[in-house]
Amino acid sequence: MTSPISGLGASIQRQSTAEQATEAIRQAILCGRLPPGTPLREASLAAELGISRSTLREAARILESESLVRYQMNRGVVVADITGSDVADIYAARAAVELVAVDALTEHRDPVIYQNLAGLVDRIERAFENGDTIEALDGDRLFHATLVAATGSPRLRRFHGQLQQEQRLALALAERSRRELGRTVDDHRQLLDALHRSPEQARAELTAHLGAGAAELQRLLDLLADRKERDS
Repeated sequence: MTSPISGLGASIQRQSTAEQATEAIRQAILCGRLPPGTPLREASLAAELGISRSTLREAARILESESLVRYQMNRGVVVADITGSDVADIYAARAAVELVAVDALTEHRDPVIYQNLAGLVDRIERAFENGDTIEALDGDRLFHATLVAATGSPRLRRFHGQLQQEQRLALALAERSRRELGRTVDDHRQLLDALHRSPEQARAELTAHLGAGAAELQRLLDLLADRKERDS
Protein backbone atom coordinates (compact mmCIF):
# COMPACT_ATOMS: atom_id res chain seq x y z
CA MET A 1 0.00 0.00 0.00
CA THR A 2 1.43 3.38 -1.04
CA SER A 3 2.02 5.74 1.85
CA PRO A 4 0.13 9.06 1.74
CA ILE A 5 3.38 10.85 2.57
CA SER A 6 5.44 9.31 -0.23
CA GLY A 7 6.22 11.11 -3.46
CA LEU A 8 6.51 14.56 -1.93
CA GLY A 9 10.23 14.95 -2.53
CA ALA A 10 10.62 15.89 1.12
CA SER A 11 12.60 12.98 2.52
CA ILE A 12 12.96 13.30 6.26
CA GLN A 13 16.38 12.30 7.54
CA ARG A 14 17.18 11.18 11.08
CA GLN A 15 18.50 14.67 11.93
CA SER A 16 15.47 16.46 10.44
CA THR A 17 13.89 19.40 12.18
CA ALA A 18 10.26 19.73 13.27
CA GLU A 19 9.81 22.31 10.50
CA GLN A 20 10.78 19.76 7.85
CA ALA A 21 8.38 17.19 9.28
CA THR A 22 5.66 19.84 9.47
CA GLU A 23 6.15 20.75 5.82
CA ALA A 24 6.00 17.11 4.69
CA ILE A 25 2.73 16.51 6.53
CA ARG A 26 1.33 19.91 5.47
CA GLN A 27 1.94 19.11 1.81
CA ALA A 28 0.38 15.66 2.22
CA ILE A 29 -2.75 17.30 3.66
CA LEU A 30 -3.01 20.05 1.05
CA CYS A 31 -2.34 17.62 -1.82
CA GLY A 32 -5.09 15.29 -0.62
CA ARG A 33 -2.87 12.38 0.42
CA LEU A 34 -4.19 12.84 3.96
CA PRO A 35 -7.93 13.66 3.57
CA PRO A 36 -10.02 15.43 6.24
CA GLY A 37 -10.77 13.14 9.18
CA THR A 38 -7.65 11.02 8.71
CA PRO A 39 -5.99 10.22 12.06
CA LEU A 40 -2.26 10.85 12.29
CA ARG A 41 -0.99 7.66 13.89
CA GLU A 42 1.92 8.81 16.00
CA ALA A 43 4.03 5.66 16.04
CA SER A 44 3.71 4.74 12.36
CA LEU A 45 4.05 8.30 11.06
CA ALA A 46 7.10 9.04 13.21
CA ALA A 47 8.72 5.80 12.02
CA GLU A 48 7.92 6.56 8.39
CA LEU A 49 9.44 10.04 8.58
CA GLY A 50 12.40 8.82 10.63
CA ILE A 51 11.79 11.25 13.47
CA SER A 52 11.08 10.97 17.17
CA ARG A 53 7.57 11.08 18.57
CA SER A 54 8.39 14.31 20.38
CA THR A 55 9.38 15.92 17.06
CA LEU A 56 6.15 14.67 15.51
CA ARG A 57 4.15 16.14 18.39
CA GLU A 58 5.88 19.49 17.83
CA ALA A 59 4.96 19.31 14.13
CA ALA A 60 1.36 18.51 15.09
CA ARG A 61 1.23 21.58 17.34
CA ILE A 62 2.36 23.77 14.45
CA LEU A 63 -0.23 22.25 12.12
CA GLU A 64 -2.92 22.71 14.77
CA SER A 65 -2.04 26.43 14.95
CA GLU A 66 -2.62 26.53 11.17
CA SER A 67 -6.03 24.82 11.60
CA LEU A 68 -4.90 21.88 9.44
CA VAL A 69 -5.19 19.29 12.23
CA ARG A 70 -7.25 19.03 15.40
CA TYR A 71 -7.17 16.99 18.58
CA GLN A 72 -10.24 14.81 19.04
CA MET A 73 -11.27 12.88 22.12
CA ASN A 74 -10.38 9.18 21.81
CA ARG A 75 -8.90 9.70 18.33
CA GLY A 76 -5.87 11.88 18.93
CA VAL A 77 -4.65 14.14 16.12
CA VAL A 78 -6.75 14.08 12.94
CA VAL A 79 -6.73 16.10 9.73
CA ALA A 80 -9.24 18.90 10.26
CA ASP A 81 -12.69 19.01 8.75
CA ILE A 82 -14.33 22.30 7.83
CA THR A 83 -18.07 22.92 8.14
CA GLY A 84 -20.50 25.15 6.30
CA SER A 85 -20.76 27.45 9.31
CA ASP A 86 -16.95 27.72 9.37
CA VAL A 87 -16.96 28.80 5.71
CA ALA A 88 -19.67 31.42 6.24
CA ASP A 89 -17.98 32.88 9.32
CA ILE A 90 -14.49 33.00 7.79
CA TYR A 91 -15.69 34.70 4.60
CA ALA A 92 -17.78 37.24 6.53
CA ALA A 93 -14.70 38.18 8.57
CA ARG A 94 -12.53 38.30 5.46
CA ALA A 95 -15.00 40.58 3.70
CA ALA A 96 -14.96 43.02 6.61
CA VAL A 97 -11.16 43.30 6.47
CA GLU A 98 -10.72 43.24 2.70
CA LEU A 99 -13.36 45.91 2.05
CA VAL A 100 -11.36 48.23 4.30
CA ALA A 101 -8.31 47.33 2.20
CA VAL A 102 -10.17 48.12 -1.04
CA ASP A 103 -11.09 51.56 0.31
CA ALA A 104 -7.46 52.23 1.27
CA LEU A 105 -6.07 51.07 -2.08
CA THR A 106 -8.56 52.97 -4.24
CA GLU A 107 -7.92 56.12 -2.18
CA HIS A 108 -4.10 56.09 -2.34
CA ARG A 109 -3.61 54.15 -5.62
CA ASP A 110 -0.21 52.79 -4.56
CA PRO A 111 1.50 51.73 -7.82
CA VAL A 112 3.75 49.21 -6.07
CA ILE A 113 0.78 47.32 -4.66
CA TYR A 114 -0.94 47.29 -8.05
CA GLN A 115 2.24 45.97 -9.65
CA ASN A 116 2.56 43.23 -7.03
CA LEU A 117 -1.10 42.26 -7.47
CA ALA A 118 -0.64 42.02 -11.25
CA GLY A 119 2.34 39.70 -10.84
CA LEU A 120 0.35 37.49 -8.48
CA VAL A 121 -2.56 37.26 -10.94
CA ASP A 122 -0.12 35.99 -13.56
CA ARG A 123 1.21 33.47 -11.07
CA ILE A 124 -2.28 32.23 -10.12
CA GLU A 125 -3.33 31.85 -13.74
CA ARG A 126 -0.20 29.85 -14.63
CA ALA A 127 -0.76 27.57 -11.64
CA PHE A 128 -4.43 27.16 -12.53
CA GLU A 129 -3.56 26.19 -16.10
CA ASN A 130 -0.92 23.73 -14.90
CA GLY A 131 -3.19 22.17 -12.30
CA ASP A 132 -0.73 23.10 -9.54
CA THR A 133 -2.94 23.23 -6.44
CA ILE A 134 -0.25 24.33 -3.98
CA GLU A 135 1.02 27.12 -6.23
CA ALA A 136 -2.51 28.37 -6.93
CA LEU A 137 -3.29 28.44 -3.21
CA ASP A 138 -0.08 30.29 -2.44
CA GLY A 139 -0.77 32.87 -5.14
CA ASP A 140 -4.32 33.39 -3.89
CA ARG A 141 -3.11 33.80 -0.31
CA LEU A 142 -0.47 36.33 -1.32
CA PHE A 143 -2.87 38.28 -3.55
CA HIS A 144 -5.31 38.90 -0.72
CA ALA A 145 -2.54 39.48 1.83
CA THR A 146 -1.05 42.10 -0.52
CA LEU A 147 -4.44 43.75 -0.84
CA VAL A 148 -4.80 43.92 2.96
CA ALA A 149 -1.30 45.39 3.22
CA ALA A 150 -2.77 48.51 1.57
CA THR A 151 -4.44 49.31 4.90
CA GLY A 152 -1.05 49.90 6.54
CA SER A 153 -2.38 48.16 9.67
CA PRO A 154 -0.22 45.39 11.16
CA ARG A 155 -3.16 44.22 13.30
CA LEU A 156 -5.47 43.81 10.33
CA ARG A 157 -2.74 41.96 8.47
CA ARG A 158 -2.22 39.54 11.37
CA PHE A 159 -5.96 38.96 11.78
CA HIS A 160 -6.40 38.40 8.05
CA GLY A 161 -3.47 35.99 8.03
CA GLN A 162 -5.16 33.91 10.73
CA LEU A 163 -8.35 33.77 8.67
CA GLN A 164 -6.40 32.61 5.63
CA GLN A 165 -4.78 29.84 7.65
CA GLU A 166 -8.18 28.64 8.86
CA GLN A 167 -9.57 28.30 5.36
CA ARG A 168 -6.43 26.83 3.80
CA LEU A 169 -7.70 23.25 3.91
CA ALA A 170 -11.06 24.16 2.39
CA LEU A 171 -9.37 26.08 -0.43
CA ALA A 172 -7.13 23.08 -1.13
CA LEU A 173 -10.21 20.87 -1.41
CA ALA A 174 -11.80 23.34 -3.82
CA GLU A 175 -8.71 23.61 -6.01
CA ARG A 176 -8.46 19.84 -6.30
CA SER A 177 -12.17 19.64 -7.18
CA ARG A 178 -12.38 22.61 -9.55
CA ARG A 179 -13.40 20.48 -12.57
CA GLU A 180 -16.09 18.76 -10.54
CA LEU A 181 -17.29 22.19 -9.42
CA GLY A 182 -17.37 23.43 -13.02
CA ARG A 183 -14.52 25.95 -12.71
CA THR A 184 -12.72 26.60 -15.97
CA VAL A 185 -11.08 30.00 -15.32
CA ASP A 186 -9.76 31.98 -12.36
CA ASP A 187 -11.39 35.32 -11.51
CA HIS A 188 -8.54 37.23 -9.83
CA ARG A 189 -7.82 39.21 -13.02
CA GLN A 190 -11.41 40.43 -13.06
CA LEU A 191 -10.98 41.54 -9.46
CA LEU A 192 -7.70 43.30 -10.25
CA ASP A 193 -9.34 45.17 -13.16
CA ALA A 194 -12.09 46.36 -10.80
CA LEU A 195 -9.49 47.59 -8.28
CA HIS A 196 -8.29 50.03 -10.94
CA ARG A 197 -11.78 51.47 -11.32
CA SER A 198 -13.99 53.41 -8.89
CA PRO A 199 -14.17 52.51 -5.19
CA GLU A 200 -17.79 51.44 -5.64
CA GLN A 201 -16.94 49.10 -8.52
CA ALA A 202 -13.98 47.68 -6.61
CA ARG A 203 -16.07 47.02 -3.50
CA ALA A 204 -18.80 45.37 -5.56
CA GLU A 205 -16.34 43.09 -7.36
CA LEU A 206 -14.58 42.06 -4.14
CA THR A 207 -17.93 41.26 -2.54
CA ALA A 208 -18.85 39.14 -5.56
CA HIS A 209 -15.43 37.46 -5.57
CA LEU A 210 -15.62 36.44 -1.92
CA GLY A 211 -19.28 35.49 -2.23
CA ALA A 212 -18.49 33.18 -5.13
CA GLY A 213 -15.65 31.61 -3.16
CA ALA A 214 -17.86 30.95 -0.16
CA ALA A 215 -20.63 29.50 -2.34
CA GLU A 216 -18.15 27.25 -4.15
CA LEU A 217 -16.78 25.87 -0.90
CA GLN A 218 -20.27 25.27 0.44
CA ARG A 219 -21.21 23.42 -2.74
CA LEU A 220 -18.08 21.30 -2.42
CA LEU A 221 -18.88 20.45 1.19
CA ASP A 222 -22.37 19.40 0.11
CA LEU A 223 -20.92 17.20 -2.65
CA LEU A 224 -18.50 15.56 -0.23
CA ALA A 225 -21.26 14.99 2.32
CA ASP A 226 -23.51 13.39 -0.32
CA ARG A 227 -20.65 11.16 -1.48
CA LYS A 228 -19.87 10.09 2.07
CA GLU A 229 -23.53 9.26 2.69
CA ARG A 230 -23.72 7.15 -0.49
CA ASP A 231 -20.54 5.29 0.44
CA SER A 232 -21.65 4.56 4.00
